[in-house]
Amino acid sequence: MAVSPRRILVIKLSSLGDIVHTLPAVAALRNRFPSAKVSWLVKYQWASILEGNPDVDEVWSVDVSYPNWPRLIRDLRQRQYDLVVDFQGLFRTGILGVLSGAKKRVGFSRAREGARWMYTDRVSLPGEDESSWRLLPMHAVDRNLAIAKFLGADVSCSMFHLPELDDDKKIIGDLLQQSGVEGHTQLIGLAPWSRSALKSWPLSSFVELAEEIMRSSKDRVVLIGGPSDVIFAKEFGKLEALGLINTVGKFSLRQLPPLLRRMNAVIGNDSSLIHLAVGVDTPVLAIFGPTEPKATGPYPLARHTVQRTELPCSPCGQRTCRNTNYLECLDSISVRSVLEAMHRMMATQHG
Repeated sequence: MAVSPRRILVIKLSSLGDIVHTLPAVAALRNRFPSAKVSWLVKYQWASILEGNPDVDEVWSVDVSYPNWPRLIRDLRQRQYDLVVDFQGLFRTGILGVLSGAKKRVGFSRAREGARWMYTDRVSLPGEDESSWRLLPMHAVDRNLAIAKFLGADVSCSMFHLPELDDDKKIIGDLLQQSGVEGHTQLIGLAPWSRSALKSWPLSSFVELAEEIMRSSKDRVVLIGGPSDVIFAKEFGKLEALGLINTVGKFSLRQLPPLLRRMNAVIGNDSSLIHLAVGVDTPVLAIFGPTEPKATGPYPLARHTVQRTELPCSPCGQRTCRNTNYLECLDSISVRSVLEAMHRMMATQHG
């Protein structure tokens, strides 16, 4: 597509994992349009994950609740964007593109809530006529890269630029040192939480897994999560005597990438933390149930490991479990199978 924009607005408001999946596409756009000013419109709670990103000239942190729309619309018009790239694909992001006054507005041809009708250019994806959006056999990263490719970008190399400030690395290093971590110590990160119970391996299984790892090796387990997970992290309390390091709620969002970079491996549910780990090139073992690994698994799948149970109903992509054996796709995954998969993955990495 022949276009030479001076000002580009990238719209990807949320959520954290989806923002991470958009990073390679924005990096490709930056390389395609090196002289353009690139702004990223993002919800304020996720803005810090874009701090210091070399592909973005402006992180535009916003509160998109409707009382703030008059000011948002006024600011949009004043900035005079030439090109809007809507990676979110919802009615409100589509209308924001229209309200910006940009002559070129690009998004997915299957964007939801009528957003597709607000674009001047629509990008089709392979297989979208045969499959629902959630079960497309195409990773979210590649979907976003398809838009960058449509705009003429080279998408042969996927770059994830995530924060890694020296001050943050020192804070993380100090905590690990205080916990007795030495230079040769292997660290296994556990990310047991997800926004949805339907995507969560039982917490008791994660507790058992952590205990097995530490009893059978000298590896240290690092429990990772946000402030909302603090109360659930108490389930791991008895394992601190074995050397478990509980970092849940102790680090800011911006500090999570450098923390995950210190891990030798990360084991977790289908959640934003595994995608952050992928973004800093840490090996990931992801436990999947109803969601499609080809669409939202650790990227690229060939570099990481997915543990799941093959069932006729999985992946279903549904928001409710309709199996008479509730959440069989997750509950049937044994601690032993995850432990064995972890050992295989780490042996491959060392090999």
